[in-house]
Amino acid sequence: MFFRRCWPVPVLLFVVFMFTTVVPAFGVDIEELKNKREDLQRGIENDRKIIIDAKREISSLTDQIRLIDNKIDYTNGEINKLNRQLEEVEKQVKETETKLQEAEAKLAERTDIFSDRLKEIYMNGEVNYLEVLLQSTSLTDFLVRMDLLQKIAEQDMKFLDELKAERERIARMKAELQAKRNEIADLKQEAVQRRAQLEEQEREKNRVLARITSEKEAAERALAEKEKASRQLAAKIRQLQSSKNRGTYSSGVMSWPVPGYHRVTSDYGMRMHPILNSRRMHTGIDVGAPTGANVVAMAGGEAIFVGWFGAYGNTVVLDHGGGVSTMYAHLSSCSVGVGQKVARGQKVGQVGSTGLSTGPHLHFEVRVNGDHVNPWSYLR
Repeated sequence: MFFRRCWPVPVLLFVVFMFTTVVPAFGVDIEELKNKREDLQRGIENDRKIIIDAKREISSLTDQIRLIDNKIDYTNGEINKLNRQLEEVEKQVKETETKLQEAEAKLAERTDIFSDRLKEIYMNGEVNYLEVLLQSTSLTDFLVRMDLLQKIAEQDMKFLDELKAERERIARMKAELQAKRNEIADLKQEAVQRRAQLEEQEREKNRVLARITSEKEAAERALAEKEKASRQLAAKIRQLQSSKNRGTYSSGVMSWPVPGYHRVTSDYGMRMHPILNSRRMHTGIDVGAPTGANVVAMAGGEAIFVGWFGAYGNTVVLDHGGGVSTMYAHLSSCSVGVGQKVARGQKVGQVGSTGLSTGPHLHFEVRVNGDHVNPWSYLR
């Protein structure tokens, strides 16, 4: 009975073997799974960090360009300030040189006079003041002679003092002149360093812009930011125009915004994107012009926005009434302020390459109720 209730020995041995081998193996599998899960979790965290860093790094080409443009603007301001200081010091140097030449000429003249005086004394022999006094014919003559000799002596001493003072003044002027020349050299050296800094900043900007014109991903991002800026501008204009009663548009045909420059580098309308090989909308007209060329109001109106506007860089928006507005983008500087009334042809800024721009030009738009329209219908 006992053996019928119990397992056979071979069966027991098999069970013991399986328990001692499979259970440890099962435990090892669990440990490996835990390790893999932890590795996977670490990988996920690492990927998340990479994504966050990447988003931060590529969050906006516009932000990158704006930072560089701000550096360029500051450096240009420093260079202009140095140039003004240099002009002022060079002007002072010229004035000092003129005064120095006059002083040296005057000193030479006085020295010649005094030399003639000494030569005369030497040629005629030493003056015997006692003999001159004793030759007086009367007390009055004696007093007159004595007063005259005293004045001659005083005049000679005064002349010597003046010569000494004049030489000292000239020496000071020469020292001042040298100090100003040293200042000019320092200013020129600093200007050279600032220009080198400016060139590096411009190279940095060009490296970012080069990606836009060569890499599909960067080009897509740049285009997306431009389209986003266009939508934001439309909303901004509608918001600003709705805040006041703007009346009706009555300016008729608009003026050309860049006097003296009429080369259109990119027209309004659909165009083939050179990198993306797809047709995309260009919401304005690009006019090729050098940095610093004047940009003028196409019609009379009021400045409703002045400042940085994303991909457009430094931007001026003018309201002309009746929902019609004009926009001037990528400016190197703005010449009007928000709320300022402007007349047709009045300067509103200067051509530049701020924002997502690969070279100096003016991008201008005509918008009706915030939406871009073909500018040519207002220019002809």
